[in-house]
Amino acid sequence: MKKTHIAMINIPAFGHVNPTLAVVSELVQRGYKVTYPATEKFVSVVEETGASVLPYHSSTTDLLDQLSHIKEINEVISNHSENLPMKFIEEAISTYYQLEQMYADDLPGLILFDFMALGGKLFAAKHGIDAVRLYSSYANNENVSTLHDISDEIKIELASKIKAFSEKEGITGVSFMELFAPEKLNITFMPRAFQLQGDLFDERFLFVGPSIGKRSYEESLPLGENNDRPVMLISLGTIFNPWPEFYKMCIEAFRNSGWQVVMSTGNKISPESLGDIPDNFIVRQQVPQLEVLPQARLFITHGGMNSTMEALSCGVPLVVIPQMFEQEITARRVTELGLGQHFLPDEVTAQVLQKSVQEVSEDEQLQQRVYDMQKNIQEAGGAKKAAEAIEKLLSLSNIQARV
Repeated sequence: MKKTHIAMINIPAFGHVNPTLAVVSELVQRGYKVTYPATEKFVSVVEETGASVLPYHSSTTDLLDQLSHIKEINEVISNHSENLPMKFIEEAISTYYQLEQMYADDLPGLILFDFMALGGKLFAAKHGIDAVRLYSSYANNENVSTLHDISDEIKIELASKIKAFSEKEGITGVSFMELFAPEKLNITFMPRAFQLQGDLFDERFLFVGPSIGKRSYEESLPLGENNDRPVMLISLGTIFNPWPEFYKMCIEAFRNSGWQVVMSTGNKISPESLGDIPDNFIVRQQVPQLEVLPQARLFITHGGMNSTMEALSCGVPLVVIPQMFEQEITARRVTELGLGQHFLPDEVTAQVLQKSVQEVSEDEQLQQRVYDMQKNIQEAGGAKKAAEAIEKLLSLSNIQARV
């Protein structure tokens, strides 16, 4: 029997793409035809899953790549914060029209879409296709929602935009609020224990924990030469990372310490620009995070959800320095759950870093809480559990279609 064609619709950002890769790979191995629209930057990454890549263009991904300092990035986000929801809707509509062309001759039977890739939701509604919402960050439902941060005035604007678009395209069931309503199946890439108010989510929500796949684009980094020192990883992620002052503070803080420090600066800052690099530091523009974390005793991070989940899945406590709003939520969550400490960027000094790292690394009760969260993650099921739930949904849909 021919298996269902599944389409995976996402936005072009590592924090959203990476959690889907192992799930897509699992579905391909189970015999499904999976297509995955991707921008040029992500073509090779997606191809490794075995999915068929469909090239498309995103109109909103170029700006941040052009900015060279964290202050510039924050200024752009601050200056455009009121316009960001509308830009996401405009991006969704642009993606929808590209999906219409891509799938004109081969409609998928099921759509998986990242919670921010609303073009997938619009396309599914247009064609009456079942859809599964994937949360690379915190899940939302009728009780827990991030939409409260959008003003009523902007909500009215967004609702008007969606209404006009829906009427033009003949789409029903996608008013502004319905765009964010839960699907029959919603998969979240964190354990329920980390989710905000996790007890308020019903059986429609499956918390599978981090879905971690292979990343062959990351070069290996041997750490054997200093294996007598505990390893500390420092990284601010893939976007909000051009902050040279921070990296210099880290060098000052841990130059004469007993730590083996592995530090990623991102592609916009060369290690050479940071001055004298101490012998106990390895500084690269990119480091293989999944290779380093199992060897690490502590992680200084921006608090991106992928990085947070990957660290906790390895039993590594955190010092979180968030660079944007969503990361601040995660930073506070880490502190609330006793898994580490957090500081806002303007609170960070070399002395603060030294004190925090010492306190977190020496706190045995904190480490035990991290191990408990690691166990939650291991029991959540990951990519295999997600694929099983998707197969079950397809099976039920097929049975209902035959009745």
